[in-house]
Amino acid sequence: MKKLIPILLLAALIVVMVTGCTTEDALGTGMIVFLFVCGGIIGIIFLLLFILWIVTLVDVIKRDKDEFPNATENTRTIWLVVLIVTFVVNFWWVASIVYYFMVMKKMPRKK
Repeated sequence: MKKLIPILLLAALIVVMVTGCTTEDALGTGMIVFLFVCGGIIGIIFLLLFILWIVTLVDVIKRDKDEFPNATENTRTIWLVVLIVTFVVNFWWVASIVYYFMVMKKMPRKK
């Protein structure tokens, strides 16, 4: 990280010298590019988490009642309700991660 800051400052200085724009313009452009890159990375992460949520929802629907760890009569229904309700209240990514590690990882579904 310590080496990255001087490189970025040098790149900004080169942009200022080559294009003739002001330092504020170069730094503003650099900040905008940085924000777009961070936004893209966060968007990709949430897209992958949404795909995981869909996979876990399909797994709950297709899994037999006795294939859950510590299965009771309502385990499948409870997981289905948890996944759907957390989607409504915008914590779907937490529920899908918890389901993945508590159910899918412990007891892979029989083909």
